[in-house]
Amino acid sequence: MSVKLFGMVFLLILSVLSSSVHANPSNLLDGVREIQLENGMKFLLLRREGAPVFSAYIRVRVGGVDELDGKTGIAHLLEHMAFKGTPEIGTKDYTKEKVLLEQLEVVHAKKIQSSGQERQALNAQMNQLVEQAGEWVVKEEFSKIYQRNGATGLNATTSQDLTTYFVTLPNTKLKLWAYLESSRLKDPVFREFYSEREVVGEERRMRVQDSPFGKLYESFIQLAFEKSPYRRPTIGYQEDIEMLSATDLRKFYQTYYVPGNIVGTLVGNIDLDETEKILKEYFGTWPSGNNPDTDFPEEPSPKGPKKTVVPFDAKPAVVFGYHKPNMPHPDDYVFDVLDQILCEGRTSRLYKRWVLQDHTVQQLNCAPSTPGSRLKNLFFVYAMVNTGVAPEKILNSFDAEMQQLISGGVSAEELEKAKKNILSQWYFDLSSNDQIAEALSYFEAVAGNWKYILNHRKKIQEVTSGDLVRVVQQY
Repeated sequence: MSVKLFGMVFLLILSVLSSSVHANPSNLLDGVREIQLENGMKFLLLRREGAPVFSAYIRVRVGGVDELDGKTGIAHLLEHMAFKGTPEIGTKDYTKEKVLLEQLEVVHAKKIQSSGQERQALNAQMNQLVEQAGEWVVKEEFSKIYQRNGATGLNATTSQDLTTYFVTLPNTKLKLWAYLESSRLKDPVFREFYSEREVVGEERRMRVQDSPFGKLYESFIQLAFEKSPYRRPTIGYQEDIEMLSATDLRKFYQTYYVPGNIVGTLVGNIDLDETEKILKEYFGTWPSGNNPDTDFPEEPSPKGPKKTVVPFDAKPAVVFGYHKPNMPHPDDYVFDVLDQILCEGRTSRLYKRWVLQDHTVQQLNCAPSTPGSRLKNLFFVYAMVNTGVAPEKILNSFDAEMQQLISGGVSAEELEKAKKNILSQWYFDLSSNDQIAEALSYFEAVAGNWKYILNHRKKIQEVTSGDLVRVVQQY
């Protein structure tokens, strides 16, 4: 069977949109207690009746945007290393292990500056030190402690904006959670670094280099941004990953993992007063440090459309996007409604036109805030198109849909349906401890105040057809 090579094409229409925000279910968050420790770390607590469990989220305000050129992927790699333990967890004898870890960094620094036979000899020496240090490691002890104590959903993620650690536990394990999380935040040990670096490199090959969408998306983002740190992939470039050292990681950690740069949220069947005492006991002894600089380069104003083709042995796809400001922009709520009308569900305008009517698209997705929300970003559209469909046909069809919205507006029925869908989805999304903890911690970390979501319902209800027309015309 012959295989055709399709060109995956995207158009970047450079204009300015606004970011999406999320709704607040009326009185659900009335009981949130804010705790500010003396060292600057903030916690949000919410008691909910029900099962004797709680969900905990810790957000560190560090992601791909905080990296430097040549050091991409370091925030994501640090997230991996946060599961490796501490001087007390994950080792048979840290005193002996530490000596070997320090020797590894000395040899690695020499290796970077060497070449030829000298580099080969240093590489062999590193491999030997890695093996010797590994003899003192207790594999995955940190995660296994959690698992033995009834943890579910233990995981972590790194985005362009944030690094997040989360887990759900029985409420009798609150002190254990506080001990484990405060320990790995205050005093992590970056053991098994060079083997984990290889794991991340393989992850990049799988998610980007061998993935049609991964290659397409990375090329799209690189073209979209000229100066913004959003132009770099969160997972990093392969050549950068291969050069990172545990010393680099330690410096990055010391810069960004400081109490004033971290938000914690606990939601569930917990005693708020007792929880506050535990948090102060375990996290309050952490020295405050200096909050990191957040002065990012300004993305220049768009000068016109950009376009590129990404060849890959895969089904054809089109992605395109529009520059927009980040929250809190006054048009945020309008774009929530616009996204719902254009892209969400089988009755949305683009789905009906592309999938049901024209049969040009197999799969459709939109994202109102790509690749993050801390900086100016993009309204993003992805379409997997049917074989033989020219990318320009999709782009022209999108333009026609926008012109139709400008000329005809949005009916009262369509507008009301979109608003109800947004609000009902948010009631559903915030129906569990972990989802509430996720939302509270996200807005506290990104918007600077979790209360950013409180006015969402009112603002969504105020959006008019005229607002939608104005936004489409403007952007």
